[in-house]
Amino acid sequence: MELIRITDSKYDEYESILLERDQIRKEAGQIWTVYTATFGQLIAGVYEEKLECIKCKKTLSFYQMALNHGGVVDADALQKYLDKEMAAYYANLKRLLEDHDRCKKAGHSTDYDVKRSKELYRRLAKLLHPDINPETDRQEALRELWQRVMTAYAHNSVKDLAELEVLVRKALKDLGIGEIKVEIPDIEEKIEALKAEIEEIRSTEPYTYGPLLDDSAAVEKKKKDLEEELRSYQKYREELDAMIQEMLSGGKVKIKWLMN
Repeated sequence: MELIRITDSKYDEYESILLERDQIRKEAGQIWTVYTATFGQLIAGVYEEKLECIKCKKTLSFYQMALNHGGVVDADALQKYLDKEMAAYYANLKRLLEDHDRCKKAGHSTDYDVKRSKELYRRLAKLLHPDINPETDRQEALRELWQRVMTAYAHNSVKDLAELEVLVRKALKDLGIGEIKVEIPDIEEKIEALKAEIEEIRSTEPYTYGPLLDDSAAVEKKKKDLEEELRSYQKYREELDAMIQEMLSGGKVKIKWLMN
């Protein structure tokens, strides 16, 4: 099976910019990993303290409703209410902490690994990228290989990419797929769409975190800002806790426990 491409002077440009888009996507992912490893713990800490403030405010609201109906709070009902109201928040906190742990454990690639993996990926992408070789979407074996290629590229795994190149070429040979030359419909529109996508990635988070991470002074300022935000939420929580204790100690609200 040989896929024939109608001669098109735009094809090489399309192929090049397609690979550039993939490279930019990868860079954005790597920037996010470094950003999360650097600030993730502080960000999660701020978020957790914010959640405690939200929880306090919901508790006060629940107590106020009780005041409007006799001043007795069912402790079990309160706990069920808080569990329901806070579930999504705590799930997000768990994700933040897991992301930070994962990014902290991510290995650091050498300049050689980055450069070599890019070279290997470009060769493999020209053979297997679904936007270049339509057979990748049609053949399960090729789809699986492409997923492995993308994973290895994301981790700059030169060893895996080198081994995959052998497997990919063998798979293409076994399937009778020769030189990959396919017609790209609306190629000029697709080129413009790719350019717009590249610009969008470069102008939004996490790619825009790059200059911050390259500036040690900016990194330290960001950490101090997060620490200050954390302290402000801690202070606010203390104020809310005091309001809760005032309602309880003043006898305005009574807690009814299940054992009562």
